[in-house]
Amino acid sequence: MAALAAVALGVGPLSGQTPLAEFKFDEGSGKVIASATNGLSGTLGLPLNPLAVPLSTTDTPSGVEGDRAVELANGAFLVVNDAPGPILAVATTPLTLEGWVKHSSLSTLGNEGIVAYGGAYKVGLNNGQLIFTLFGVVDVFSGFFLTPDTWHHVAVVNEPGVGVTFYLDGAPAFVEETRAMIPFGNAYLNIGAERLGTTITGSLDRIRIHSAVLPVEELDTVAATPKAVLPTTLVSYGFNEVEGPWASAGTTARPTLSGNAFVSELVAPVWDADSVSGSGTDRSLNFTTAGMRAVVQDPEGVIRFVDGNFTIQAWVKFGAQPGGRSVFFFNNGPGGAVSFSIANRRLFVTTLGIRDQASNAAIPDDGGWHHVAVIHENGVGFRFYVDGILGDTVAYTGGVLIDVRTATEFFIGSEPTGGLPYVGKLDRLMVSSGLVAPEDLDFRPVPGVDPEAPTLTIQTVVEVAWPTLPAGYTLQTTLTPENTASWVPVTGAPIAADGTFRFYAPITEARTFYRLFKPE
Repeated sequence: MAALAAVALGVGPLSGQTPLAEFKFDEGSGKVIASATNGLSGTLGLPLNPLAVPLSTTDTPSGVEGDRAVELANGAFLVVNDAPGPILAVATTPLTLEGWVKHSSLSTLGNEGIVAYGGAYKVGLNNGQLIFTLFGVVDVFSGFFLTPDTWHHVAVVNEPGVGVTFYLDGAPAFVEETRAMIPFGNAYLNIGAERLGTTITGSLDRIRIHSAVLPVEELDTVAATPKAVLPTTLVSYGFNEVEGPWASAGTTARPTLSGNAFVSELVAPVWDADSVSGSGTDRSLNFTTAGMRAVVQDPEGVIRFVDGNFTIQAWVKFGAQPGGRSVFFFNNGPGGAVSFSIANRRLFVTTLGIRDQASNAAIPDDGGWHHVAVIHENGVGFRFYVDGILGDTVAYTGGVLIDVRTATEFFIGSEPTGGLPYVGKLDRLMVSSGLVAPEDLDFRPVPGVDPEAPTLTIQTVVEVAWPTLPAGYTLQTTLTPENTASWVPVTGAPIAADGTFRFYAPITEARTFYRLFKPE
């Protein structure tokens, strides 16, 4: 009988390298990730802007003592989660949206959201003009412009298939519009924003949504005397609490959430016990949905490719990949503008502002963990590696942009805005200045440990034994080792005990061969 072991192949040694960032993702809890080198740390999700906080204010339409409103500035907004059992997903029946708005003269945005829902409908401002939007369909302009720094009552009545009636301080304007609303993309109500962004600068009060056509006499247009909620009122926010969360006076509990905190949590990848090594203490990051990302602050410019040479490597395990390209490392800082991604299961690198470079280095479609790496030798080209094996070499002399970018952070899991997202698990992301030799790439499941050949004991049965770590190897058998296509997994599972797998098989008259094999 014979025993064989699989080995990884590489090319000859390259020049020296300096580790810049090494994220093992072993924290396992919390929202902070730390590099094992250079003191870099990052946030799962988006870092919170301490200035983007909704504030309670006594400046209100009524001016009555004890009345309050909400002030929004510096990108602050509110979100209401309308799931489960959405009550605001009103697409084919009439809808009235109203509220009091004090639009700040300090606003610098052309488009601002007042109330928006589900990626389908919105009341907002366009350069100060009141508009109603059916996302992806039409912007309906009212002709009404709000005087800055002044409280105004605004209302929009949408009658599907008929048109939109606008009200500014009780004065009406009708615009015919018969096009239909697109399907709802989510169940989020934005207050002071649209699509979890594009925020308003100013103050809001008495935001209400009704599932009916309200005549002008039922609108909340009198500043000093707020209207009571109606049987058709879905949500009603008076913002009279001295701080958030603010509650709705409607029939269903729909408390507000800080928009920035909500978005940060929404796009935060989660910890996962599924790891490359299989160790009980090893962890990975799971980007379960498109747009999840981590942001790493780099104000000192640690990521710097001094001579333009760099090596980027990581372990990936795909989820349901979105169409197009999937970016899992993106740096647009002055030390070297580059991203590393995957397109159609093939490695892809971008020298930002210079070249999008595809490769033929393919990742097996087997649902398992795989190591990926790109090495850039300045003035020469790229080398792409999968599981420690050279998959493609591409000539390239365009270099990398150095000292012409100003970003002080880099992104893991997508581009800065969430574009070209990676979906799946990620482990052991490493970035180096210089050229890491192929044999020194982190392609071994247990760092620095090559799998040993199995030992063989012949008694009344055949015993084949091998270590449980590194994980990911299967035992195969054949009667004809000269036929590479004849190897098949052994029948039955091995027994694991004391860090060792043991497989037992009956002795037969035919010569039988065994090997350890890591699927590709």
